[in-house]
Amino acid sequence: MFTVENGRLLRNGSPFLALGVNYQPSEAGCRIWADWDPATIHADFGRIAAAGLNTVRLFVIWRDLQPSPEKTDAVMLDRISDAVRTAGEHGLACVVSLFTIWMNGQLLDLAWRNGRDVWRDSELLRAEEELARSVAGALRGCAHVLAYDLGDELWNIDRRRARSLTRAEVADWQTRMARAIREESPGALVLQANDLSGTFGSGPYGIDNSAGLDLVGTHGFPVWAPGSIESTMSYKATNLTPFLTQAAGAFGAPLVDELGSYGVDEEVAAAYLRASTVSALANGATGVLVWCWQDIASCAEPYRERPAERTAGLHRLDGTPKPAMRAYQEILAVAGRLRPERGPAGTALYLPERMRGQGDSYLDAAGSGVAAFYAYLLLKRSHLDFDVVSGQLGDRALVICPSVTRLTLADLENLTASALAGAVVYLSLGDHLHAFPGPDLVGAMITDYTTSSEGKTRLHWGDREWPLDWDRAPGPVTTLRTGTADVLATYTDGSPAVISNRVGRGRFVFTNAPVEAMLDSPGRLAATGWQTFYLCVAEFAGVAVTADCPEPDVEIVPGHGADAGRVLAVNHGDRPVRTEVVMRSGAGAVGRPIALPAKGWAFVTFGEKER
Repeated sequence: MFTVENGRLLRNGSPFLALGVNYQPSEAGCRIWADWDPATIHADFGRIAAAGLNTVRLFVIWRDLQPSPEKTDAVMLDRISDAVRTAGEHGLACVVSLFTIWMNGQLLDLAWRNGRDVWRDSELLRAEEELARSVAGALRGCAHVLAYDLGDELWNIDRRRARSLTRAEVADWQTRMARAIREESPGALVLQANDLSGTFGSGPYGIDNSAGLDLVGTHGFPVWAPGSIESTMSYKATNLTPFLTQAAGAFGAPLVDELGSYGVDEEVAAAYLRASTVSALANGATGVLVWCWQDIASCAEPYRERPAERTAGLHRLDGTPKPAMRAYQEILAVAGRLRPERGPAGTALYLPERMRGQGDSYLDAAGSGVAAFYAYLLLKRSHLDFDVVSGQLGDRALVICPSVTRLTLADLENLTASALAGAVVYLSLGDHLHAFPGPDLVGAMITDYTTSSEGKTRLHWGDREWPLDWDRAPGPVTTLRTGTADVLATYTDGSPAVISNRVGRGRFVFTNAPVEAMLDSPGRLAATGWQTFYLCVAEFAGVAVTADCPEPDVEIVPGHGADAGRVLAVNHGDRPVRTEVVMRSGAGAVGRPIALPAKGWAFVTFGEKER
């Protein structure tokens, strides 16, 4: 039986990392249940298990199982049950995705839906509950069912109606369907698979609305991501899924139930999988399910409309493995070591309640999800150890709240409580109307806004300076008049750029420059060196980097507790590097030389006296 405890997935009480694939048989594709071929499924599952994988994700094509709202097709249900049981015979866990209409950019729609609302129509809701109960009932007793996914990126079934839902309606729908599943299969885990809009979009559904769910699903495809990702081989691309993992982990136990790349050759696909998967696991993913097992031969829906979807497999049509499969198997060999033991980090990246925006009136600015992604990248490039957090912050030395465009009272309470307890809370301003924390926290007032950036195109802190691109800012340029705050950094015109105000036992560090949002431009992150600004903030907060590397493209993931002597180094760059990993302690610094290929990774070990 699968359970979740403290953000980790357990199987019969022992840690379990779900490492597997999304599965459609090559010949049948999405007609897996209609063109039933149990011999092929049996053979494929045998190969999947022999490759060292432990999980498959299966899609219940809704129209096949429920040809009318009153009828669940018993033959199709038996086939689904047979496939799941076959997986179990091969030692594979199963994620079962219900309500599959949206697939590969096309709607495999119900003939009887007639455009009705999946989330509000009473007849559809009853049919959905019946389908959920039927599948969960048929699979009751299958201890290898890892989780039920309510539906793959199902908000794409009807985006207009989905966006019109309230957060409460989404939560109620998820809870209602999860309840139907658990009525037939007590203790079953439930998740909702989210595309990138679940993190970066402003809809009422997503990672921050996980009521009724046990796992928070997320999908890692850089080609469809915001954030000015320059290419699949770029630094940002392979950091995308780890960021999505940590962001989802702020609200529940994160599962990357889809990961892959499109529009690239086989070597680039392998490089992307290698760095993304290793980093996602090291950053807390309960598992990674790659899209997908094998290239698709089928020419039926949805492949007639989007034939390129047929070439994303880990294996070619003839069954031979692509380089990505070999890269995956290298990860499988050491998977148990890739999720290090972690304690709470001294630094936290804070996700505000309205990070995803949520609102489309003239009062509502865009969300700050992309800015949070850039803050994540800056923290990684500075090699500061950190957690991504929502809600109460706990015991922290440094809190980062980047380019925020909206603060709620709950956000202000969380940030204030952290400062009062002794933390340095850094906040950069994305919207001067709805995200200014107020003069009591900041120790200053905004005098006015302007459309001119004259005199404010560079930020100076001591002997360091960084360029500012106000064309990328979510709001206008503003000017500060300090009260109780001290000035830490200035603009070129001498006006305050970064200020610090005493709040209880801690300090509130504020800049009216949305520096993270300003980095959202191709090439700007690497060219401007803004990670050194974060190091200045960390130094001011008394936070030191303990596991370091001179190369900012190399991610350093330190272990804690029993894993304290082991550091994971991941080269997210597109070129090989020769560098060193440095462990700093009160006794000094110890370096270990390391050579990493592009998108390569390695463990570096330090003795007890060296840390």
